[in-house]
Amino acid sequence: MPKAKKSGPAPSSSSTKAFSIPNKLHRQSHNIRTKVALQSSKRKERFERKRLEAKDPSLREERMVTNIPATIESKRVWDETIEGAATEQEKAAEKAEGEAPSEAPGDGDDEAAALAAHEKAQAEAAEAAETEAMFPTLITPPTATVPPHILVTSSRFNHTHDQIEELATIFPNATYVPRPNDLSIKEIAKVAASPTSTDPETGEARKPYTHLVVANIEAKRVDSMTIIVLPAGPSFKFSLSNYVPTRRISGHGRPTNHIPELILNNFLTPLGKNTAGLFQSLFPQLPQFQGRQVVTLHNQRDFIFFRRHRYVFREKKESEKEVGHGLDTTRADGGKGMVGLGVRVGLQELGPRFTLKLRRVQKGIQQDVVWQWKAGMEKQRTKFNL
Repeated sequence: MPKAKKSGPAPSSSSTKAFSIPNKLHRQSHNIRTKVALQSSKRKERFERKRLEAKDPSLREERMVTNIPATIESKRVWDETIEGAATEQEKAAEKAEGEAPSEAPGDGDDEAAALAAHEKAQAEAAEAAETEAMFPTLITPPTATVPPHILVTSSRFNHTHDQIEELATIFPNATYVPRPNDLSIKEIAKVAASPTSTDPETGEARKPYTHLVVANIEAKRVDSMTIIVLPAGPSFKFSLSNYVPTRRISGHGRPTNHIPELILNNFLTPLGKNTAGLFQSLFPQLPQFQGRQVVTLHNQRDFIFFRRHRYVFREKKESEKEVGHGLDTTRADGGKGMVGLGVRVGLQELGPRFTLKLRRVQKGIQQDVVWQWKAGMEKQRTKFNL
């Protein structure tokens, strides 16, 4: 019985001709000629486009607006059924699509704009209430003056202290205490939240700790970190990877005791905002700008990158471009940067550097699981949790 032929797309003429050439050397030379001709035509198109855009710059602006590369972030899918809810912009866009157009211009446009603004304010208030209801202990007022008091400890039977001591220097007003082998995390949290001993130096009662940070050691390396808000939780567990100590960073500086500035990037969902609120509660909200130190926590595709720098302002060199050059061609400066500013910013990394990933969120001190990372969550690469 003859076999059925497989149906498929018809091959191109060039590929058909290449496969029909029996001689190997002739077939190779044919493929090279085809590739060179294709590259030559593309090069000719590039030079022609460059010549036309030099005469008419508006052609380049139109091309840059339409020719936007597709990325995973631009294809992001917002899941409204779990913590990863849609942003306020998408909610407002959906409501605007469902609204009927106004009957007449003038007052109708004003009423529609007022209605849209009112609905947007209601959506923002509802999302803020949802975020606060999830973990009210993470919502701190912007004028809070009570500095955090952090206790840093390790897992049981730990004999590696260098990395944990270095991690403790990240948080202002943090104390590292090696963990006793006979105490559980709940017992340590209970003692840290309501200490009964006195300070031997001052003789006064010890201040209660506001946070407990537990660094887990595996193979003499920190592989995870649990942050607990005292006294009633919640608990956040992060996996820690790509740890680079300060001594291995080329040209690193030495941090001072000044309170750093805090930068939180790209925390968009309610779960992400709660995670950002956790990091915000670890640092005092009154930074000391004279120290010129800044801590950055940048979230990208649910990976949180930690960096610590010291910045300095200096004069711009003649060979350097202006600040903001090439960032946005639609701005008033046309993408040429802020002409006449004459100031540049230099950065010196202080270290350490590492990457965090949220694995579990629990209410209280390691009690009910509110959210937990699962391997199936990464099946769709365009869906993120933070």
